[in-house]
Amino acid sequence: MALGSGSVHQCLLVLGCCLVLYWGHSAGGVDAQRPSFGKCPHLKTVDNFDINKFEGQWFEVERSFYVLELVSACTSFNFTVKNDGSFKVLIKTKNRITGNINKNFGIANPSSSNPSLLQYRVDSRLPVVMARMLPTSGLYYVLHTDYDNYAILWSCSNLGLFYADQIWVLGRERDLEVTDRTFVYQTLQELGLDQDRLVLTKQANCPPDS
Repeated sequence: MALGSGSVHQCLLVLGCCLVLYWGHSAGGVDAQRPSFGKCPHLKTVDNFDINKFEGQWFEVERSFYVLELVSACTSFNFTVKNDGSFKVLIKTKNRITGNINKNFGIANPSSSNPSLLQYRVDSRLPVVMARMLPTSGLYYVLHTDYDNYAILWSCSNLGLFYADQIWVLGRERDLEVTDRTFVYQTLQELGLDQDRLVLTKQANCPPDS
């Protein structure tokens, strides 16, 4: 029996609601990422990634849309290499409404087979298995960096028929030089990632130590 236009509309509405619920209940903050059809693409990461050169202060210059950062500004990351070869990560943000500075700590473990793959988990008193399910925890790919000026980070999660990914552009300063930004955009294009998805991170009126 053929469905009328009203029935088709209802079916599509139900399907849409199911997808929203599915994404909303996915672990690790995936609901804040950008959903697309298919599987996560296999993107090339940094060859011979040097954790010691990557160590230090980075600022979030641009990022793709992320719900958890809607009221955040002045986002910075400080990577410290530990004796076991992992990174201790300090993430600082400024709440744009209250002006308060938020500090979050975590651990990023480089993969033994490919150090440019960083398995990040929030530093908490929860068991490791549960800590890995907290928002922002997950696998991060260092797609490109010159260590001195810029870095491109990416994450992606498979959701059955869909995948959801996210992009971050980091800089050693709060903004990038024009030549560096142009190169970053060219690199994203070569990787098949749309630079138009990026939004500028608010880096004005920031505390000097954030």
